[in-house]
Amino acid sequence: MKISSVILTTKKSSKEASALGQKVRKWLEDQGILVISFQGLPDHLKPEPSKPVPDLIIVLGGDGTILSRARNLLDLGVPFLGINLGQVGFMAEISPLSWQDQLAGIISGNMSISQRVVLSYILTRDEKIIEQGCAINEVVINRGELARLINLKLELPGGVSQEVRADGVIFSTPTGSTAYSVSAGGPLVHPDLEVMIITPICPFLHDFKSLVLPSKETVYAGIAQSDADCFLTVDGQLGVRLRPGDRIQISRHPRDFKVLCVPVQSFISKLVAKRFLKRR
Repeated sequence: MKISSVILTTKKSSKEASALGQKVRKWLEDQGILVISFQGLPDHLKPEPSKPVPDLIIVLGGDGTILSRARNLLDLGVPFLGINLGQVGFMAEISPLSWQDQLAGIISGNMSISQRVVLSYILTRDEKIIEQGCAINEVVINRGELARLINLKLELPGGVSQEVRADGVIFSTPTGSTAYSVSAGGPLVHPDLEVMIITPICPFLHDFKSLVLPSKETVYAGIAQSDADCFLTVDGQLGVRLRPGDRIQISRHPRDFKVLCVPVQSFISKLVAKRFLKRR
């Protein structure tokens, strides 16, 4: 993969990201690379026949910044590379302390591309589409502020229906398995696998285990009559209030989330480094 042009985007209102972004831009331009930069969240950019598509999208920020940019720029079909300025930094491959050496290695071809499952969701109310989009980490149906259980009806592959009373249900990608899903008891799943993970949140009187399905499957969730507040949340960043009778379709998005990886840490090594795996 030859890199001749990049989009460089930094976390909005972050002086650290802005300062580092200026250094990264100058260094890239010194290597003869065209840089298109912006701060904050851009409008949705789509491929245009009259304009060349960049080779790489570099994001300066934490995992949250990468998630928002990935949803926003997914249609470009371009690999993403994160320079970690956040707390966890599970999705960011580059250290802010050694970014120059790592970028030099990438330009020379020392990298690979991981293609990851993205979930698509469609919220229907009274046979009309109310909300739709994509999720890099997870789509969550969860209760509101009051500690009241919500009643969900899940339509699973094979014509199987399950009624669940719980705090909610998480529909996760493999990339998102290390986020909310694992906190709710879901499995750690390698991000290169093509699966969807369904994990209940504190199910009541129901032995519903976390379920891993092929990503080609489509799942539906219905909101039963309930006096509890209920929300649809996407990647912990977008949310919409649900009503009884609402129906949500969750399936694989036609676009994959492409992540440019450097051969420094394997997925298992990251799990150890972030203390997901540790000795007792």
